Amino acid sequence: MNIFLTGATGYIGSIVARRLKETGHNVVGLARSEASAQKLKELQIELVLGTLQDREKLIEAAHKADAVIHTAFIHDYSDFAGAIKTERDVLAAFTEALADSGKPFIATSGTGLLGDSGDRVIDDSESFEFQGELTGRAVAEQDIVRAAQQNIRSVALRLPIFIYGRGGSQFIPFLINDAKQTGVARYIEPGDFKYSVVHVDDAAELYIQALQNGKAGSIYHAVSESGVTSKAMTEAVARMLGYKVAGMSKEEAIQVWGIAVATFFSLNNQISCSKAEKELGWKPSVKTTILEDIEHGSYKAI
Repeated sequence: MNIFLTGATGYIGSIVARRLKETGHNVVGLARSEASAQKLKELQIELVLGTLQDREKLIEAAHKADAVIHTAFIHDYSDFAGAIKTERDVLAAFTEALADSGKPFIATSGTGLLGDSGDRVIDDSESFEFQGELTGRAVAEQDIVRAAQQNIRSVALRLPIFIYGRGGSQFIPFLINDAKQTGVARYIEPGDFKYSVVHVDDAAELYIQALQNGKAGSIYHAVSESGVTSKAMTEAVARMLGYKVAGMSKEEAIQVWGIAVATFFSLNNQISCSKAEKELGWKPSVKTTILEDIEHGSYKAI
């Protein structure tokens, strides 16, 4: 298949691109800069030079493709509403381009939209009432699901807040760099917030399985382990760096990290994935846990 992929040079998208090529697909990637374009050329990936704001380029590329995989997202937590608006505009462009085609459209969502799950572990087979500060992305996710009504095989993949591996992700490097700047590894008290996590390689495999077998209008979760606490991750960072650990209130965290980041680090967010396992045959295969990888693995190079 000829696949148009956004975020092809990003943390998740670059692994998805590699897996697509390994499984025999041709990949066309969106590149927003000459540097990104050069990376795609090195990976022997065709390119469309443009940004998520280039609506006509997105539509044209989607028209030409046999399928679209959308992994890009603007992680600007100082303007989260703006990021959501751009996301919805992108989804609208792809929906317009793919309408009545029956083509696969695999798009990224996140479990942050579930808010604080408390003691619950939320499965991808159940419906959920959205609440809290992070639910703006739920509206975009519904755009993905509703695209199926226009004869598009649209699928939303909910990825955990904490994706790890290969020395990347949004939040683990954030903790490491924060510790380096302050001389202490910090967490938000009481530090017993529990998360589900997944390795980036396992997350990338979910995109491949969804492309092949995902059912139109479906939502699938990716998770390899649950019950990982925010304090445990911070302690792993501290052991890796040889630093001390210190707690702070959420109010203090909002002042130094901003409300969006502080919110991500101060909620329970646990999921399971029986639907992904049953319908797609997806199961995580990476054995290294997130705490092992932080302390002894890919993050030591940061």
